[in-house]
Amino acid sequence: MDEVAERARRRRELTERLVDLVLREGLGTMGLRGLAKALGTSDRMLIYYYSNKENLVSEVLGCLIGRLLVMFSAAGDGERVEPGVFLTRALAAGEAPEVRPFMCVLSDVLSRGGRGERPYDGIASELVGSWTGFIRSRITETDAAPVVAIALLAIVEGMTVLELARPGVTAGVGEMLAGVLMRRSGRKL
Repeated sequence: MDEVAERARRRRELTERLVDLVLREGLGTMGLRGLAKALGTSDRMLIYYYSNKENLVSEVLGCLIGRLLVMFSAAGDGERVEPGVFLTRALAAGEAPEVRPFMCVLSDVLSRGGRGERPYDGIASELVGSWTGFIRSRITETDAAPVVAIALLAIVEGMTVLELARPGVTAGVGEMLAGVLMRRSGRKL
């Protein structure tokens, strides 16, 4: 294997390990020295592979988001469903123990991005775009699909944050909102 290919392989390996670390410990671990220590390397080696902290954070979060999209894509067969059905499924998926760490990290990314913190500001904007695109690809086509996708994302994200702050507080809310969406479309749950 040539040097360029070996460097790319090592970088992918480090990225996967960094994603695992962030999922376990959150974004607060994203300091270069702390990351390097947790990985058994040096901060200089991380700079060697990623050039700078922004590239490292962007690549780690891109990989994390990619993993989550694969999980969500695998959970369905790509079928388009009514928004209420999508909401019910998305909320159920978000409560799964293997998904909860992803939701915690992504809520933190959106919060940091909303405060204008670099590089999370650009990542948060891209995240909203990719998630609404994903949602639009999974809900039945309506004239209001862009607005409905944003509404669904806002509901899922809001309920995730509330559950993190006070577990159990949103019990029944998802079902109630899904029912409203189903009545709006003329279907029953």
